[in-house]
Amino acid sequence: MEQDGKLTPGQFEGLVFSGGGTRCFWQGGFLEAVHEPLGLRPARIAAVSGGALSACAWIGGRAKALLDIMGDAFADQDSNLGEAPGQDSHRPTPHQSLYRDVVEETLNADAVRRVAEGPKLEITLARPPRHLPLRAGAMLALVLYEIDRKARSSPHTALPVMIGSKALRVDARAAARDGTLHDLICAAAVIPPVFALPYWQGERVMDAGTCDNAPMPDPEKGGTLILLTRRYRNTPDRPDRLYVAPSDETPADKIDFTDKEKIEKTWRLGNRDGSAFLRRHGLGGEGEDGQQAPDRMAEQRQDC
Repeated sequence: MEQDGKLTPGQFEGLVFSGGGTRCFWQGGFLEAVHEPLGLRPARIAAVSGGALSACAWIGGRAKALLDIMGDAFADQDSNLGEAPGQDSHRPTPHQSLYRDVVEETLNADAVRRVAEGPKLEITLARPPRHLPLRAGAMLALVLYEIDRKARSSPHTALPVMIGSKALRVDARAAARDGTLHDLICAAAVIPPVFALPYWQGERVMDAGTCDNAPMPDPEKGGTLILLTRRYRNTPDRPDRLYVAPSDETPADKIDFTDKEKIEKTWRLGNRDGSAFLRRHGLGGEGEDGQQAPDRMAEQRQDC
């Protein structure tokens, strides 16, 4: 993918936004640093879970607005239990209604239009195993995902698929055109039992990070840049893929919806890591706060 440790601007045809809840703000900060120096104009994008919102905000030119809007929502939220202020759906946690509000405010009409007219974008949902009762199947898939993550430590999960969970790829541009993009993004980030499982095209769905937390664009051609939100011990060793991950554990903690400062720090970590990435690959780079990032920027391959 590179010669003498250097990347060529414009070489990435594919881009992947992995899941990770509020850890996905690392992706926004990273892309802010590398977007222009890399000449990042992907033809195909794949996204899953919280990465779906991150991807749409980036395509729609609203990534920094998302940070501000979600930060303001968190500033009014002092607990991860109970309903969000102003809501009356009697949910045990504020996440589902608060997330919906943030999605709708962030992805305004112009952002939705940009998604509809932008590069190919597939957002992945997951269907729980059909041969099990819905709630039991969804919880089993989640438990197996956690076991898989700790035992195999790969972004490409295996165990939930083996018991019947199925990934469903959805054309996000079509959803943007027919007015269901907000619904799709919210459906992509459903983690039982914190969220109620919604319907998508007549089927109950849940977070597809349980099937694959870094789904590749289809078709996978040319170089693909994969934006992870945590470090893994095992990623595929392929010359056409470059996995990047935070240099340290992100301050944001996936589904903690109470701390504005943590998501802002996660963004800044991504920005510094992007700067380190550029220097490592001969493209220069300095973080948004003027600080150079440590050269231990995590790339999940020995070579790329």
